[in-house]
Amino acid sequence: MTTSPRKTFRIGSRQVGGGAPPFVIAEIGANHDGDVAKAHRLVDACADAGAEAVKFQTYTAAELLADGDRMIRWGRAGNEVAEAVGPMFDRLALPRSAHAELFAHAKERGMIAFSTPFSLDALEFLVGLGVPALKIASSDVNWPALLRAAGASGLPVIFSRGKSTLGELDVAMQALRAGGARDIALLHCLAQYPAPSEEMNLRAIGTLASLYPEVVVGLSDHSVGTVAAVAAVALGAEVIEKHVTLDTADIGPDHWFSADPDELHRLIASVREAHAMRGDGTIGIAPCEANERHTSVRSLVVRHPLAAGAIVTADDLVALRPGWGIAPIDEDKVIGRRVREATPEGTVLTWDRLG
Repeated sequence: MTTSPRKTFRIGSRQVGGGAPPFVIAEIGANHDGDVAKAHRLVDACADAGAEAVKFQTYTAAELLADGDRMIRWGRAGNEVAEAVGPMFDRLALPRSAHAELFAHAKERGMIAFSTPFSLDALEFLVGLGVPALKIASSDVNWPALLRAAGASGLPVIFSRGKSTLGELDVAMQALRAGGARDIALLHCLAQYPAPSEEMNLRAIGTLASLYPEVVVGLSDHSVGTVAAVAAVALGAEVIEKHVTLDTADIGPDHWFSADPDELHRLIASVREAHAMRGDGTIGIAPCEANERHTSVRSLVVRHPLAAGAIVTADDLVALRPGWGIAPIDEDKVIGRRVREATPEGTVLTWDRLG
């Protein structure tokens, strides 16, 4: 199906894209550690940090894995933890029964709340709860059935493209559109935890904007710190997703590379400032430069006194500040003309002095 270009849409009352401030999604993910009370504390911490949106993940190990006994390692170098991936996911899963209360809590705190479904059943469950948007993880780039179902939901879809080829991404975008998706935010993503700075390839954000001009582009940021998010906004990102935790020292696979509430607060402030700095790309004199333009660029100044009617020569002129007179670039238009009246040394030439 064909769709008209749309570079902006709304999630709830929030405009996303179209020049609006960056939509920052605080990704709680698994950092509640399967503890519903901790999930509520994270909602409060995100609200206190100034987040407009929080996101969870909706899964069970059975919905994700055929190899639940596979061993994985996570944590800081030299302090890694090894465990079987299936039991880990079950330990970290947010109970379906807790979603509604957490979404309601977020709404009470003035935030938008939604989740990433990792199965068709989870997607149907979330739609039934009335979520205002869906997030599709980069791990599901190659699952057209889920993408079509997300598109068919009628909800805005935020979609990460990590660990995929351009060809796979194009097929995924076709699946979203085939399902009926009109409002899409496509996030550049480096699916490594944490993401190494030298592989972030943030210029891919501009590539995505060029390839898919009808979508809003952004960054799902798994790097450590705030630099990538700020740089991404400068490069055109209008959605930023960042993992958050109460404490980076907590025990769990995602805490150590996530942002704590203080860092989240700084990130939100920084990306808003970066967005304000981005401007519209036009070249010219900014309003704040008007006084400097008036006083600190150069004008043609009379080097020595000139009698009334004298013909101006190059030797009669010097380029000095202030900047409100005839610009040196117009010197050739001044030479050979007469001054209307006696002109003292140091006079800033203006066109009304010339005949």
